[in-house]
Amino acid sequence: MHLTKKPSGDLPRRCATRKNIKMKIILLFFITSVFLLTTSCNDTKTKLLTDLPVIPKAFDVQRFNDRPAKGAKAVIYKVATPFPAEEVTSFIDSEMRKKGFRRYLMPYEESRSFSWTTLNPTTGTWDKIDKVPARYIASWTNKNRDEIAWIVIDYSPRAKIVKWENTAQVSCQIAKLTDFNMDSEAVDKMMHNQKNAPDPKAVR
Repeated sequence: MHLTKKPSGDLPRRCATRKNIKMKIILLFFITSVFLLTTSCNDTKTKLLTDLPVIPKAFDVQRFNDRPAKGAKAVIYKVATPFPAEEVTSFIDSEMRKKGFRRYLMPYEESRSFSWTTLNPTTGTWDKIDKVPARYIASWTNKNRDEIAWIVIDYSPRAKIVKWENTAQVSCQIAKLTDFNMDSEAVDKMMHNQKNAPDPKAVR
């Protein structure tokens, strides 16, 4: 004859206690995770708003949110300075370095990054040039390589600006690097700074 030992009355209470402790730990972990994620998102939004260098002598400054893509930030302005706008390019490059950003060569723009070029109508390529009309492009990524900032500077008669030869038109944008994964049509639109063009296609 086998005697079955009845479970102690404390056992259910101990199990319940352990379960409560486990639930509290899970809840604490969840609350902490939400807090960290929220803080991280807020910091990112703030950073995207402030990582856009504007030279002190700029005029006609305009700021945009969610352009050229959702979550991105942009600022465009003009600077009265002769070609090749060394004070503008040096200022922006210095400010980006101070913010912890490094130069970045876009795969499809390596040949003309950080240089002045013009579109060759015969070949359809961008050739380096030392006179106006001309365009300058440059880009940077932060230390974590999860954000990208890029600029386009134009000296163009199409802008209908008096003395356009001595007026640099600057467009500066910043976005999450993952959001920068757009199709070539959208990239072309933002590189040409067509602020009145339809919004780029949705980010993948």
